[in-house]
Amino acid sequence: MLQFQIFRCPWFLISVLVPCYGSLQPGFSKLQRGHRLDRKLIQSFTEVSFLDCVIECLVTPRCKSVNYYKGANFCEINYENKTTAETRYMESAGWVYSEKEHWPQELAGACSNSTCGINQACKHKRYSADKFFECVLSDCGIPDQKGIDLNTTRREDAIGIHRRIHASCADGYSQSGSGWLICQSNGEWKYNIVCEVTVPLELAFGKPAEQSSTYSTHGAEFAVDGNRGTDLILDNCAHTGDGDTNPWMVDLQAVYSIKSVRIINRGMDEYETDVSFRLRDVTVTVGLTEFDVNTPCGFFAGPGTLSQLVVIDCPTSP
Repeated sequence: MLQFQIFRCPWFLISVLVPCYGSLQPGFSKLQRGHRLDRKLIQSFTEVSFLDCVIECLVTPRCKSVNYYKGANFCEINYENKTTAETRYMESAGWVYSEKEHWPQELAGACSNSTCGINQACKHKRYSADKFFECVLSDCGIPDQKGIDLNTTRREDAIGIHRRIHASCADGYSQSGSGWLICQSNGEWKYNIVCEVTVPLELAFGKPAEQSSTYSTHGAEFAVDGNRGTDLILDNCAHTGDGDTNPWMVDLQAVYSIKSVRIINRGMDEYETDVSFRLRDVTVTVGLTEFDVNTPCGFFAGPGTLSQLVVIDCPTSP
């Protein structure tokens, strides 16, 4: 017969405290929660961890900081930080902002010592006997075409490969085209926007003007004050003395080739006075000094009409 003996032994829970000498990555202690850097985007990535987002910045020479949205595992790498783009650093719930310099470069692995250019990114290269990384194009750089205003970019706009920017023309330029700048796979921008200098008024605006006589208080300076109104009384137009046929003159203060001159004629005033016909037999001449303004430019026979915009072309561009 088999016999079993049961021994009852008490259980003891022993807790041992072991000192831990590890530490979090230095960057974690400098995270700025509830903030992001807006509209300075190189590229964005979905379904990545925060640490992968940081690494993406570390392997991209142009990158200076990252934005991360934990709820969607969404990463943005930026070409500026909050110091260089102070006005774009803002509060934004759910986001975390961090700067590249707060993280050890060793996190980049084989790319920590890469020689990639400013518009490239370092990628780990598998199955390679000679080196463990390669440099690939990351972006098209900051657009610098004259006349383009980048303050109108949208939140999702980026300078990365296959991304685009919505732009407009700066003040003083006229715009044609869609306004898109597309970053092509060769690292060059395709500009679907043309910004041309707006010619009317700009050359003469605010420049010193004089006339041979003045009616009442309507001095020569009112012809170049930017006011396009044509009511002599309300808009204070320039007006020479009655019957004066001598010149009105403006000093452009630099040497230009003159293609055309625009004159806005007097309109109807509050007394319903129509003397627009006085603008006739107008000869425009140019010169390098105020004592030698004798080179012919163009002629308007007239008579003018109310509020007429007279464009006198100068075929020879003197």
